[in-house]
Amino acid sequence: MKIDRYSLRTKLVIAALMCFMIPLIVNYFLTTYVTKDIVLHKAVSSTQDTLILVDSNVSGIVEQMLSLSNIILMNNEINKHVTISKEQFARGSNSGQQLEYMRLISNLDDLFAQNSDMYITVLGVNGFTYTNYSFSDFNPNFFHGKIVFKELDKLAAFSTAWIGLQDNYYGNFEARQKSPKVLTIARTMKNSSGHSLGYVIVSVNESKIQRQLNSYSEQKIMLMDDQGTILSQSQSDSINIGQQFRYTDYAINENTLVYNNEKYIYVSEPVAGTKWSLLSLVPYSSAVGPNNQILVTSFIMQFLFFTGFCILLMILISAITKPITKLSKFVAKVNTGQLNIRSGIRGQHEVGQLGKSIDQMLDRIEMMIEQITLEQTQKRKAELEMLQAQINPHFMFNLLNSIRLNILIRGDEENAKLIGSLSSLLRMTINRDNEWISLHDEVETIQHYIRLMNFRHANQVQLVEKIAVSSDHVLVPRFMIQPIIENAIIHGFHQYGGQIEIESYTVKLEEESSLLIKIHDNGVGMTSERLQELITKLENGQGGAAPNKSSFSGIGVTNVYQRLKLIYGEKFLMRINSEADVGTTVTLQLPQVNREVE
Repeated sequence: MKIDRYSLRTKLVIAALMCFMIPLIVNYFLTTYVTKDIVLHKAVSSTQDTLILVDSNVSGIVEQMLSLSNIILMNNEINKHVTISKEQFARGSNSGQQLEYMRLISNLDDLFAQNSDMYITVLGVNGFTYTNYSFSDFNPNFFHGKIVFKELDKLAAFSTAWIGLQDNYYGNFEARQKSPKVLTIARTMKNSSGHSLGYVIVSVNESKIQRQLNSYSEQKIMLMDDQGTILSQSQSDSINIGQQFRYTDYAINENTLVYNNEKYIYVSEPVAGTKWSLLSLVPYSSAVGPNNQILVTSFIMQFLFFTGFCILLMILISAITKPITKLSKFVAKVNTGQLNIRSGIRGQHEVGQLGKSIDQMLDRIEMMIEQITLEQTQKRKAELEMLQAQINPHFMFNLLNSIRLNILIRGDEENAKLIGSLSSLLRMTINRDNEWISLHDEVETIQHYIRLMNFRHANQVQLVEKIAVSSDHVLVPRFMIQPIIENAIIHGFHQYGGQIEIESYTVKLEEESSLLIKIHDNGVGMTSERLQELITKLENGQGGAAPNKSSFSGIGVTNVYQRLKLIYGEKFLMRINSEADVGTTVTLQLPQVNREVE
């Protein structure tokens, strides 16, 4: 598709659209590309800030668990009682010791009563047991099947074993349904020599942790141990509590991972003082979505403004290029030959000045055409007068000698007619006051001319006249037919005998009357090649054979054709039909012009 096929208005609109649309699209994609890392960094920073807040809350719960266990570890009375076995305590007679024990239990109950989500268990190696829950809910001795105490014995004093996620074995069935999982830590009570005196086991409902994680619903936050096991999470989907999730295996860069064909931004934050960590997953689309929405909104607003601008631009371009379009159509009409029309485009702008200049140029062209036409008409008239004046002296000399000799030999009436014809012919050629004569007078001139030609060459050229009454008085240019007759005698008959027929009549063509004149001879005719050559020469103004030196006027057929073409223009037609050894027919079609003979 070539751009040259489009109009100037369309080209301007396309150029304007490209000049604005391309920068708009490039700006959108460049802005998206440049801001991508900035948006990602902002999303990571925002996620980290959120995770720090969550870490503060989760750390508070963990610190509370450690604080409760520290109370037990630092309590001398508890340390003293855990060394006494149940048997010793049962058979002890010291009522004061029993009273101290009861006071200790009461104080612990008061201390731990407000921590309903915390389950504290103290197990002495000698059988001492304390819980802040009912033994009917859970028998703490079952811990020996759930916790490997030998591993706890290997820990240093005041160290913590982060046991992690376990099934909730506290409370009744309904309570376990509400919080099916607990998080557990364990610590060892040791004496000064490093021997284990007992164990402190603190558990918290996983739902307590989950409530903290659920405070930020736009993120998926998980609490994980050092093995990647999920201890708690804010949302439950394809990743479940208790499942191992090694997020580093799905990472595609420092802060982005793909899991289950979905892209996430991830941030990890260790929980202070523990072996646990918090992991936040934010869908990439939701993290960068607001920024993309801003970009899309900005792009739509720019596009709407651009669309309005384009509409205004097209209106302005249409108004600006309207004179150019009008001028283009006008020039196209002038190109078809309509020189009489004018553009009428005016104004102080360049197109107005151009339209005015073109109109003035057409005015000058019309004036020049009229002047050239007038000059050519005058020139043809002068040439005709000159040719009429230049009667071949050889012809006149020979003809007059022939008449003189004939008169000397025979004094009959025929010679008188010859002299009369010569007189009439000379009078016709000498009288040049009017170029137009009637068809009747033109045919009469032909009669005189043939009579003289027959006398001169002693041959018999017969003239047959078929002149319609309606065409007899139609005015035609002087000496219009004589050159054609002369051409037939010289070239058609080779100056021997023959018959020439002149036929004329008027017809009505396209509401205009036209005169048709046919000149037919039964001479030698022409071949089709010679005929085509003659027609081509006539149309190109080259003419046929040179006039014979002994001819009457010296005016050739070409001169007749060009003269009539100049007088009548496109309304004049000449047709030549010829066949070898048959003859030639010349048909003239002239518009019927009403003129007065001076």
